[in-house]
Amino acid sequence: MQSTKPRLRYDSLWHLTALGVLTNESMPNTWLPQDVKKPARVAMIDTSVAMDHPNLRGAINHKLAFDLFSTRLGAFPGLVGQDCLGDLGFGDAKGVVAGLPGCQAVLEELTARLQPDQPPCIGTIQPATSPVFSGHGTAIAGLIGARPVVVPLAEAYRDAPGDTTLALPYCGVDPTCEIIPISTNFDTDPAQLILAFLYAECVKADVIVLPRGIPDPFRMQPELYSLDFGGRSLGELTAPCPVSDEERALWAELAELIVKISLRRPVVCAAGNENEDYGIYPANLASDDNGVISVGAVNAKGWACSYSPPSGLTVWAPSSDAESFVDTDVRLDMALYREDMRGIPAQNNNALFSQFDIISTDVPGQGGYAASPYDGPEPEDGLREFGSFFCRFGGTSAASAIIGGLMALGRSLERVPTGADGVEAKAWLLGICITPEPSQPNVRIPCLDGIGAFPADTSE
Repeated sequence: MQSTKPRLRYDSLWHLTALGVLTNESMPNTWLPQDVKKPARVAMIDTSVAMDHPNLRGAINHKLAFDLFSTRLGAFPGLVGQDCLGDLGFGDAKGVVAGLPGCQAVLEELTARLQPDQPPCIGTIQPATSPVFSGHGTAIAGLIGARPVVVPLAEAYRDAPGDTTLALPYCGVDPTCEIIPISTNFDTDPAQLILAFLYAECVKADVIVLPRGIPDPFRMQPELYSLDFGGRSLGELTAPCPVSDEERALWAELAELIVKISLRRPVVCAAGNENEDYGIYPANLASDDNGVISVGAVNAKGWACSYSPPSGLTVWAPSSDAESFVDTDVRLDMALYREDMRGIPAQNNNALFSQFDIISTDVPGQGGYAASPYDGPEPEDGLREFGSFFCRFGGTSAASAIIGGLMALGRSLERVPTGADGVEAKAWLLGICITPEPSQPNVRIPCLDGIGAFPADTSE
């Protein structure tokens, strides 16, 4: 028997209202687009992005998008067949590699790679930007800086003669910012991440967003990997192959590099989805004296999500929730079990659980998280359907993207003072935080207007 409870309805941009970025009428709150003098530049280190998504076309810098997935020194997916780039500020980058010989060598290689006489792609290697790889990055980019757009409908799929366009009123936290995707894979290769951070430094990003962990074999779980097993750490013993002295040194330098770059510009990191104390690496590098920002997740009721690290984080931000069934936290979605309560413990705290999801941009067509019902590529003359263009998204990845967008908006509006370094930008973020639940005093949620407005979540 199906439940007769009415289906929950809610604004898909509720997280922007909670942050004080939009009003309940989905209008900008305490700011207007014309207040932006210079759009902020966000370097996004993640998977590739569907750069032709209608809501992202105006946000993505196609020329500077950089792919490190396909080849060691990178390829330019937006510059195939064109001249490459000139000087991007290598002199500035030299300052962050001082005292880091491995990073200095990598920067020299990157500098040579980015000279004007170099090809966009090296040899026959093409950028690895297939829709198969781009789901996560596309969702992250949308949360940061998607723009509302009106798009033409493909002629063959118009329901009536007058139906020539369709509004896609979705937007990110800062719909005026510029996003530079720096796509990577998940190999245990410190040089790749060093290249990614150095490139973010070379393009002079205002904010760096890293919505993922880094598989450093010595820092993923410090409390385990620091143990000594006969002169070797657990990281070395469990590594798929021996870790060379050179690679060990590069992993150590990468951690130093991230902190040094964060002193110049904020580095926003996802804190992880497994309740890790102080978050995953490199979010757990965050401290009062650097610009690393570790981000946890709260649901639409303002409660820390069941999977979010419980302590030691910089800030929390809205995300999709998840059920929990452990001895210290039983949070089950009663909408799923209303017709059959067998096995549901009496201490289930359904009042803390929220059904509200985060909605973001997705790879159009068959790729991404939400597949199209149609076979074949999207038509060239317009939109065929919009269901596959958006998806449910969550975790601290979504939360970190939202904070990255908020940091960009602070820069764009000059709420973060011009010339502020990473530590000062982080201080601004902490200065606009609220604590919506007195029983969670450590859960700080930034709000642009200092108030915020979580939706009336009646999902229990």
